[in-house]
Amino acid sequence: MEQSGKETGKGRRRALWVAGAVTAIVAAGIVGGKIVLESKVNELIAGRGGKAGSVEVDHLGRIHLRDVTLPLADGSSARIAAIDGRPKILFLNGTFEVTGLDIEVPTAKISVPHASVEDANLDPATLTELLSSKSAAPLSKRIDRFAAKRVSAPEVALIQAVAGSEQKTVYKNINLTEIANGRVARYSADGASFEFAMDIPDGAGGTKQERMTGSIGAMTGQDFDAAYMARLYTEKAGPDDKEARPLYGPLSAKAIAFSNGEARFAYDEMRSSGFSMRMPSEPLLETLEKLTSVANPEELGPEERRAFFARLLSLADMIGKGDMEMLGLKIDAPAKNGEAEGDKIKLAVDRMAFQLDGRTLDAALNGLSMGAGGDYVKFSEASITGFSWNSTLEAMKTMAGLDEQQLETFPFTTLLPEFGTFRVAGIDVDLPNPETGADSADAGGYADETDETDALAAEGLMPDAEQTDETDQQAVTSAEKSAATAVPERIRFTLKNYELALTKPFHGIPTDIRFSYEDLSVPVPADAQDETSVQLRKLGFEELVVSSNIQAAWDEPNQTLAIKDISVSGKDVGGLSLSGLMGGFTKDFFSGDTAMAQVALLGLTAREMNLKIEDKGGMAKGIKFYADQNGMTEDQARGMLTMMAAAVLQQFAADQPKLQGPVDALSRFIAKPGTFTLAVRSKAETGIGAFDLIAASENPVLLLDKVDLEATAQ
Repeated sequence: MEQSGKETGKGRRRALWVAGAVTAIVAAGIVGGKIVLESKVNELIAGRGGKAGSVEVDHLGRIHLRDVTLPLADGSSARIAAIDGRPKILFLNGTFEVTGLDIEVPTAKISVPHASVEDANLDPATLTELLSSKSAAPLSKRIDRFAAKRVSAPEVALIQAVAGSEQKTVYKNINLTEIANGRVARYSADGASFEFAMDIPDGAGGTKQERMTGSIGAMTGQDFDAAYMARLYTEKAGPDDKEARPLYGPLSAKAIAFSNGEARFAYDEMRSSGFSMRMPSEPLLETLEKLTSVANPEELGPEERRAFFARLLSLADMIGKGDMEMLGLKIDAPAKNGEAEGDKIKLAVDRMAFQLDGRTLDAALNGLSMGAGGDYVKFSEASITGFSWNSTLEAMKTMAGLDEQQLETFPFTTLLPEFGTFRVAGIDVDLPNPETGADSADAGGYADETDETDALAAEGLMPDAEQTDETDQQAVTSAEKSAATAVPERIRFTLKNYELALTKPFHGIPTDIRFSYEDLSVPVPADAQDETSVQLRKLGFEELVVSSNIQAAWDEPNQTLAIKDISVSGKDVGGLSLSGLMGGFTKDFFSGDTAMAQVALLGLTAREMNLKIEDKGGMAKGIKFYADQNGMTEDQARGMLTMMAAAVLQQFAADQPKLQGPVDALSRFIAKPGTFTLAVRSKAETGIGAFDLIAASENPVLLLDKVDLEATAQ
């Protein structure tokens, strides 16, 4: 037992010596690491051309920097009052607190009072690669190396110089989370406030500066690729950069509002599903520097001008896909002096949106309402689809390298974009007629003067000659009054749908066109005094509803122009439509050369023409009107008109037997209105030539031997 006790005592002394040795080694390591780390931080700051008031590393490995200044490009600088944190050590991730960060660049200043970086992978090696000026890694790779669980700042202030005035924006509670591989998985801000000045017309030919203030509510976003953003600005496209890559994912900003103290603009929300960009052929920073260095492109030589416009147009080619949607726009204009609140001009739009896909654009506006008091303009939709500036950009590239002599023969029509399809639906308008307002005021003035003249004449205080002149003036005034009462006091109409499609351009000129409107409705007031309204009321119309359509398309291989439809129709009246086919329609019509187009006209041929007439109540209204005007019953009027029309038509057919079929069909249609069709087809496959058509304009009968006629009545 005594021996055992001695051994135990020796073991304890050995353990104590070992523990002391380990402690000494660790302490020496900490002191050594502290010295090495301080030296490394000083080296990194000095290597970047910066300086620090003090650099200290405590015994727990925490770094404390004070009064740090780092130079940036273009004479800019970053100043940091304090940095406190710990780099990544063993299993402990790095954390940093930044206080008083100020960054100044030529056009902006960024101020961050405080920011935190949590769970960052900032070990000494990573810090060296990120910050060292000797690192060969491009900026995108450095950003790609950085990772952190969260970066936050209670406030970030951005002051910019825009168009000669200062714009200040302050963001609140910014958070960036899950940062890795150069991407920010999620980012947000609780809100922002901003103010800026802008020049607006002062009404006297000059401008005045007005201050605008505003705010933004909660902002959120996902999947921001910061490394790819750095590549766009600092690198050129590589062999694997053929397709556009996502730059931003979904993002949203709510409760956007700004005001100048009088007018107020507000959006409920702005949002996007994301944007993608394509790598440029040269770094974007270089492109922008070269573009801004050119004061007057017209002074450049042909090659330099070509290079300038190639760079300018390359910016458009960087666009991949993107969209933006703005919801709940409201604008309140200021009330005029003495104007009631209800008479203020107000504008509201439920939704505005656009989608970009390279060189094509689709845009839409839904639920617009603008008005003041009882005056308004509304429509449910306005949209454009298939708009493309591809042809415009290609033509500009070609045009940029041409000299003045070559420009004289350049087809400028190729600069036109493909317009696509423009559509407006659900239009509703109710506005005062400006002509009526002006005329009414004038008429009132004349009325007062006429009354005074009558009184003077009655009292014998006006000479006869002057009385005669005043009588003539009264007649003119009376006519003006009648004209004024003949003009509707208000402009009222609705339109269900309007479309204009200009597609498939050839040398910039559309070869497929469509123009149509559906259900244009104009009320016929019961108290209207103009002749047209009076006659329409007699025909039984309380409103006039009209639709129309024009549609044609060019077939390049067959050199034909198909007139698909030229039609007009009215509710409770009927409709008329024409269609046909023209041959000899060559590409000379799209050359942009007027002389060539005029010569090409002589090569046109008419191959086919189709006419269709539909009655949907118009004949009955006309017969009723005729009967009322002539004191007849409707049956009497119908019988007499049918008999007269049949007699005239049969007389015409007697002279031209080939017209007998169409005449019989038309007679049946008049007797019992429904649908009448007439087809006229050229016997020659190539059609009827221009010279034959010119001769037929004097005597249409000459065409009867050259065409086949087919008519029906149902």
